[in-house]
Amino acid sequence: MRALDKVIGYSSIKKELLKIIDVLNNPDKYAELGVGIPKGVMLQGEPGIGKTLMAISFVEECNRTSYVIRKNKPDGTFVDYIRDTFEEAANNEPSIILLDDIDKFANEDYSHRDAEEYVTVQACIDSVKNKDVFVIATSNDAHQLPESLLRSGRFDKVFYMDFPKGEDAKKIIEHYLENKKCDKDIDAEEISRFSSGHSCADLETVINEAGLCAVYEGRQLISQEDLKKACLRKFYGIDDDEQVSEEMFEKRVVHEAGHTVVAELKEPGVVNFVSASVKKRGRIGGFVSKKSKESLSMDFANEETEILILLAGKAAIEIVMGDTDVGANSDIGKAFNIARRLLDNYAAYDFNSWCHGGETSSKIYDHLDSVTGAEISRYYMETKRLLIKNRSFLDAIIENLRDKKILSYKDIEKIRSEGGF
Repeated sequence: MRALDKVIGYSSIKKELLKIIDVLNNPDKYAELGVGIPKGVMLQGEPGIGKTLMAISFVEECNRTSYVIRKNKPDGTFVDYIRDTFEEAANNEPSIILLDDIDKFANEDYSHRDAEEYVTVQACIDSVKNKDVFVIATSNDAHQLPESLLRSGRFDKVFYMDFPKGEDAKKIIEHYLENKKCDKDIDAEEISRFSSGHSCADLETVINEAGLCAVYEGRQLISQEDLKKACLRKFYGIDDDEQVSEEMFEKRVVHEAGHTVVAELKEPGVVNFVSASVKKRGRIGGFVSKKSKESLSMDFANEETEILILLAGKAAIEIVMGDTDVGANSDIGKAFNIARRLLDNYAAYDFNSWCHGGETSSKIYDHLDSVTGAEISRYYMETKRLLIKNRSFLDAIIENLRDKKILSYKDIEKIRSEGGF
């Protein structure tokens, strides 16, 4: 097995890294074409997604004398350590240096692009320009680094590693479950939908949490419910002990059912799960998790759909309970922000609401406010029509959500199939 095979997923990045590995391991055949050896690459992305493992695997495949620089020394000593390491690497070429978590090399403030550590790294990379020294770095936030450090000739390529999703997330979950004792009904795809948008480290943690819960409750196997509950506690703050009035709970159920139905009508299968009991960012309420969409903000149809989904909670309360939803202010605010983008930034309907900097008259701003409100009212009427037309689907989601408190995409598929919705 190749070293890079230790990293699950990220096939496109690994494909590019393998090309660079081939150059580093077989420089002569590239030199025949007058091709120069790349000097460095950077792996960027959120913490816990496997950047360091990818970098270490890359180093292992290169068959070179290797060095690792991490910020584990006092500032003054650390700068000297950087210089000494590059000097040693130059004296032992061909070599490779891993700068792990390079964005943590300096920490005196948020934006420390001129910090001595980065100036030193840049100078050291330049000092080995004519040596066979390759540099690979990992970074959580490359925006904190000097642009001059990231330019070609120092770091020729910067690869962005995103959170695992889809088939990659499923494979990672299956990997972490390999040495666990589990029920036969474990569905890794469903767990990947419950953990959408979270890192490999997060996935490993929730799987372990599920095992701890199973043992504590006296069971010998980890169940699918253990895994789902662990995801919900870790990522969404489910509060099982929450005390709430029957009326408040019913409003949550109806509100979240509205969001779910409109989302599913516009794009079947988009909902990962819906919960009527979630504590998220200090706020206790309901929550609908949807599949992430690529380039959502650049797609006009998706923007309009999102407005309808946002307004559906308020509309459902009005239709089903004949009441005004006083807990929808956040949804309304998000809907207004999207509508403003459509009218102003994108000029989606006309150019009468486009604000063009300091030359924009107050009349245009007033017009934008007025038209935004009118558009939201129009979208709201469209949302209500959708829910009224599909009232039986809405009622079915409400009934099941009231009973279970949480519905996964598999539950929703079953409701749709059995009800013919």
